[in-house]
Amino acid sequence: MKNKTRRTIAFYSMVSPWLVIFLCMSLFPLLYGLYLSFTNYYGFNMDRLSFTGLHNYKLVFTDSDSMKALVRTLVFSVINVPLSTAIAFVLALMLSGNIRGSGIFRTIFYLPSIVPVISTVLMWKLIFTGNGGVFNTILGWFGLSEVNWLGYDYATVSLIIMMSWGAGNGILIYLAGLKGIPRDLYEASSIDGAGLMSRFRKITVPLMTPVIFFNVIMGLIGSLQVYLQPILLSGNELLARPIEPNYMYAVHAFQQIFASQRYAYGMALLWVLFVVILLLSIIVFTTSKYWVYYETDQER
Repeated sequence: MKNKTRRTIAFYSMVSPWLVIFLCMSLFPLLYGLYLSFTNYYGFNMDRLSFTGLHNYKLVFTDSDSMKALVRTLVFSVINVPLSTAIAFVLALMLSGNIRGSGIFRTIFYLPSIVPVISTVLMWKLIFTGNGGVFNTILGWFGLSEVNWLGYDYATVSLIIMMSWGAGNGILIYLAGLKGIPRDLYEASSIDGAGLMSRFRKITVPLMTPVIFFNVIMGLIGSLQVYLQPILLSGNELLARPIEPNYMYAVHAFQQIFASQRYAYGMALLWVLFVVILLLSIIVFTTSKYWVYYETDQER
């Protein structure tokens, strides 16, 4: 047997377990869900399944709840993604310096990203609660009236605050990017008389734009798919409908599939969400050539 053939067999032998799992556990359910979105499937009618064409997709765009939830999710993402990105970047800049105890602070800031979602929501509900909550207690110290953080007017604000708290994963990625910037560039700019802000604008930010781009894409995908946090923050049951300001698009799909058992319609909702995420990602990728700096582009 030739050496090339042996390497090929070894390669596919090592890849095949992952490939089989991907085909059976990811690709097949994905395509089967797409197929069901064109049928009248509601969970117990596999023997009476019929093709309905684009009926479920027409319902998505004529259902006022789904369109309002989609707009609400887009607005939430427009606020949450830049805010979380900025917070993570600023904290990473602070932690990248040679400050005393920086390792401890890095650990503290990263811990929220590994705390389970349910534990995170329960903790923040105690902070936001009206009677004896941390935020309202602080407001009372300054003589200010209590705020109903979990009520209609402030529910989305509370959700954004809670989501921003878990920016630790982004901080870790930014720190790795900052460590990759050559120190020689800062030393050369200092010799040339560049100040702190000038070095930040002309060295740090341009060289960090690929990392910012990655975090923006991942944050956008995560924000558009948020569903468990709004449900738990506004109620105590997974199948309970959350308060309207936190009724996001993925929550609406979850409700249709598991609460109303409209499986085919729910699949159509999720495929529409997939297309929205894909289009927004393409837009970000297309516009990245105007603001993302790659050193390899300069070498061409």
